[in-house]
Amino acid sequence: MEQAAVTQAGGQQAVSAPDGACRGGAWPKASGCERIVQAFVAAALAGAIVLGLMLPPAPSGMGTHTCIGLPPCGMLAMTGHPCPTCGVTTSFALAAHGRIGEAFVNQPFGLAVFVCVLGGLLLAIFTLVTGRSWVLLVTVNRALATVIILAVIAAVSWGEKWTQV
Repeated sequence: MEQAAVTQAGGQQAVSAPDGACRGGAWPKASGCERIVQAFVAAALAGAIVLGLMLPPAPSGMGTHTCIGLPPCGMLAMTGHPCPTCGVTTSFALAAHGRIGEAFVNQPFGLAVFVCVLGGLLLAIFTLVTGRSWVLLVTVNRALATVIILAVIAAVSWGEKWTQV
């Protein structure tokens, strides 16, 4: 397989996928360095899911993070209204326990975070098991679209949480 082409346009470097990469099921091989990084990523993401499994979700829908020694929400204490992340840890823990519907109702953004963590773990495991890289599938437009979607979910979730208190 050919190496990725590096071009310079306007003084900036751009890396294009090797011919045939990611087309027709032929994904490029992951470098040894990438596989090491993916192993650390997999360990960190698996640790987050294990932590979610270990945490008992707070019945109130907020405050699960206090089980790991974090202080209660300062914004909630000062204003009586939740911060944008109130309920995310509880929702993540609910999702880790398989209570997806409850996680969505409690804080949709927390469920979105859980899905992203689980997806990242699966991609990292994919690289470790197959030796193939998925990194070339990530483009600026796809990354930007993902960030925008997550920001919208976070904003809507916060607005919905704000009306509950």
